[in-house]
Amino acid sequence: MNSRNSAAEEQDLLCAVALNAMLPLANERTLQSAYYILRGRKANQTLQDVHLYTLYPYYRMFSRFPREDWEKIVSTLFQAGWILPVDAGGTNSKPTFTFSDTGLEHAKHTYKKYRFDRWFAPFTQSDLAERIEPFWSRLHLMVQTISQMKHGDLGFIPVVSDKTTQRWVKNQLADAAMRNAWKQQLSDELYRLWEPLDESVQELLFCQLSGAGQVGKTMGQVAEIRQTSRSYLTLQFRYGLAASIQTLLAESNHYPFLSKLVTESHKLDPRLTESAARTYTLLQTGCDKKEIAKKRQMKESTIEDHLVEIALRCPEWDMTTYLPNELAKEIVETSERLDTSRLRLIKDQLEASVTYLQIRLALARATRGTK
Repeated sequence: MNSRNSAAEEQDLLCAVALNAMLPLANERTLQSAYYILRGRKANQTLQDVHLYTLYPYYRMFSRFPREDWEKIVSTLFQAGWILPVDAGGTNSKPTFTFSDTGLEHAKHTYKKYRFDRWFAPFTQSDLAERIEPFWSRLHLMVQTISQMKHGDLGFIPVVSDKTTQRWVKNQLADAAMRNAWKQQLSDELYRLWEPLDESVQELLFCQLSGAGQVGKTMGQVAEIRQTSRSYLTLQFRYGLAASIQTLLAESNHYPFLSKLVTESHKLDPRLTESAARTYTLLQTGCDKKEIAKKRQMKESTIEDHLVEIALRCPEWDMTTYLPNELAKEIVETSERLDTSRLRLIKDQLEASVTYLQIRLALARATRGTK
């Protein structure tokens, strides 16, 4: 495959990803919403969209996706006639988009062509995407460090420059007994963990690892060797790591050392972003949102964002203080009747006293309940 064909395949793959991410957002959200999801924006609206429209596989798929590249893809989709603009319906509405029949067909075709059902399978919740990068960083540096130790060469340059990751690995290996245990168990656990994966995915993961006498390949180098799209390899890479994380969380007793890569020593709830987790801790002591905002020196609107995230990710939280059950039911029924998740449209059909926070909480919890 020459460079021109490779670039064409890359563009086709990215258009396929964009189209399929946009499908449930049509007539509901802006095109920018899909971009924020693919980038992995941590804003609460983005997190809620991921849950509302079941877009977990797309969240943080391309965390370094340049905006200019996104604009080119959107332009391509419009020029091909696969998506069409929809003007804003009112002064407070934002322009959205819709799909043509050919656009729907192309999205369906490319979903099958690129085996999205396979590569997306592990992504059943948004926090899994957030675990991938720290998991890979810890694993990559641990493999390199153990390899160098076995060869008696500690004068190496770490493949991971992140200081938090470096401290984590250093702490794991600080004790002589733990160092020896890691040396003995790492390779065995890693081979067992990756054995069930497709052979091509196993090779993709292993060839990027560095160690004594071996420099891991970059994704670009692997793409050139395999004559395939770099972004397509990224889908397979994420699949392999997400499947690994799921296994380690579910079967930690079978992987006593590798499971340490996905567990946190701090007492904050790992399901939440750090700031929302701190809010949740205060909620559990009986503080209301005003008190939490004062204690944390934050805007009340920020604490409300945290409440929505907690509703999304912590089903055990009792939110009746903020949203009575009957009102929650009414909000969800209104959303279903209108066939929309747009807050303004839903609010216009409810009593004036109903707040946007209450609508967001109701939709968040309803979304949890359907998964």
